[in-house]
Amino acid sequence: MNKQQMYWFYKRDKSTLIKIDDRFKYFFFDPTTFNLKLHNGSILLYLFWYIFSFGRYRIFYIIDKKSDTIAHYSHILPKIFKYSFMKKQEFQIANCYTYPEFRGNRLFSFALSFIGESEDVFWVGTRDDNNASIKSIERAGYLRVLKVYKSNFLGIYKLRAIE
Repeated sequence: MNKQQMYWFYKRDKSTLIKIDDRFKYFFFDPTTFNLKLHNGSILLYLFWYIFSFGRYRIFYIIDKKSDTIAHYSHILPKIFKYSFMKKQEFQIANCYTYPEFRGNRLFSFALSFIGESEDVFWVGTRDDNNASIKSIERAGYLRVLKVYKSNFLGIYKLRAIE
């Protein structure tokens, strides 16, 4: 029997804005039908998000000013069918990535804390064995709330009783 991968989901708890070096600039990117993202990756995934979120997903980018290259990105998704535990008006920060040459600058923690500064409710999830992400999420002021598993059917995240 295959062991299912478990995920922890965190909810924004307190406002603790993480600081980063001023060599970085950052901004929110709002996709359009013909411009779904600024970084490399599967266009099909972004088309899926665009359709199922009715064009309401956003991407938070952190750029290295010196080289003008993307250092980090985080996706902000409204509730879609995959996140059954979320309420309609809540958002998830998902599919975050820091390029290897920029790791160690706390960009992921900064992104989570900056995005979470708004009045909206934000969730963020990670595999239960991803210690680096767990540390960054908790540093940014998120509180562990749920343990879920990803179903094989459409990748829907479902609640799991915490043992």
